[in-house]
Amino acid sequence: MERTVQTPQTAADRLVPVPVRRGVVVAGEALIDLIQRPDGSLLPHLGGSPWNLARALGRLGCAVSYLNPLSTDDFGMQLVAALQDSRVECRGGRSRLPTSLAVVKVDAQGHPDYAFYREGVADRDFAPSDLLAQWPEGATLFHVGSLAVMPPDGHAWLATLSALVARGVSTSIDINMRPRVASDGAAYARLSRQILAQGRVVKVSDEDLLALDLPGDPLVQARALLNDVTQAVVLTLGAQGAWGLTRAGERFQPPAQVSVVDTVGAGDCFYAGFLAHLIEQDALAVATAPAPDLVAEALAWGNRVTAVNLQRAGCQPPWRHEV
Repeated sequence: MERTVQTPQTAADRLVPVPVRRGVVVAGEALIDLIQRPDGSLLPHLGGSPWNLARALGRLGCAVSYLNPLSTDDFGMQLVAALQDSRVECRGGRSRLPTSLAVVKVDAQGHPDYAFYREGVADRDFAPSDLLAQWPEGATLFHVGSLAVMPPDGHAWLATLSALVARGVSTSIDINMRPRVASDGAAYARLSRQILAQGRVVKVSDEDLLALDLPGDPLVQARALLNDVTQAVVLTLGAQGAWGLTRAGERFQPPAQVSVVDTVGAGDCFYAGFLAHLIEQDALAVATAPAPDLVAEALAWGNRVTAVNLQRAGCQPPWRHEV
């Protein structure tokens, strides 16, 4: 099997930081996407939805800490190096457990299908409650989602999210449902709905809503996710675009019009761009919802970040100057 590492940008490419006053803490899986090629061979790419988002935020100029431990194996070393290259602080230390794997089949339209190998892996060698005692000074936004919040780990994350909300920390959740790997789909959906209710900003797709057992009009169901904690919902509709919803108003963003290489990491890059714009405007540092026009700007920024990633193989978030 061929091993590759995504090529780092040059030092000159990285000299475009944007001062951001609020720190972001990201938790969740870091893994290797083994992308199946037409000849049946597997091409490794560094990945994992929260890990992708941390890297994208770092490249966009945010002050980011990644929380989960990473393996001491060769893949883990690559994951650490890529985070550091993207100006992300690795706070989770190292684990002797192996790196998690995902086998990815990409169809003719560039859409990925995943099979995960997640038992006894490094990024799960961690207790979510430890975050409460180790919260970084100056950090005001916490993000988690995807495989990390599946049962059984999701129950611990739900308690931790509730505690952070009670402390006044802004929380972000990209639920990124994976129903094919859940042993009990109903329990998974129920827990995921509870977790979403603890996010100040949440991202769901139309496919996520079906897996959450919320059928019907996606816009109606996404709107119903707003509550006293959840102030903004990002609803992605794939090639149909995305919505940003608050109780004060809703805005729509048409999809990026680019030649698509594949869609791996597209949602992570879109959400990173969305969050980065709100962070720069200090719109996540207060308890009220961001204004609808600011949500529209954030959606547009997310779209620009995604447009660059869509033209690359695997998830390769752009640096700010590339957007």
